[in-house]
Amino acid sequence: MGYVLRSLFAMLPVLSMVAPAVADEPNRLANTQWELESIVEGRTEWRPSGRTEVTLVFQADGTANGKAPCNYYFASYTVEGDTLSMSSAGSTRMFCEGVMEQEGRYLRALEQAGRFELSGDELRIEYGNGQGTLIFERDD
Repeated sequence: MGYVLRSLFAMLPVLSMVAPAVADEPNRLANTQWELESIVEGRTEWRPSGRTEVTLVFQADGTANGKAPCNYYFASYTVEGDTLSMSSAGSTRMFCEGVMEQEGRYLRALEQAGRFELSGDELRIEYGNGQGTLIFERDD
C-alpha cells in the first residue's frame, strides 16, 4: 500500500504539468474575421446578394460580432477542439425589406453551431446536427 501511495505522489508533479497544457488549448478562431460566402442545406445553397455583406468576427475574449444581411449582431462563443458553441445573438432592430428571412436563417444557424473546420482561408461551420454548413472566407 505504501508503494502505491508513494508512486501516486511521485506522479503528481508530472500530472500538474500536463493538465494545464490540455486546458489551455489555443482558441484557433480568436482574432479572426470572416465573410459569409454561402449557406448550404442539402441541395439548397444561399449566397448573400452582391449588395449584402455578411461578416463574423471572433474576439479573443470569447465574444463574436458581425453584420447579418440587415442588422449588426453580437454573441458569445466557446471553442473546444473542433466544436464551436455560440449563444443566442443580440442584434440591432432595423427592418430591411427582402432580407429578413435570410437574416433569421443565418442567426439561427450560428446559434446551432457545432463542428467547424479551418482550411487555409476558409472556415466551415456545421449547424443543426449536420443540417447545414456555413461557409466563410477569411476577411482579415
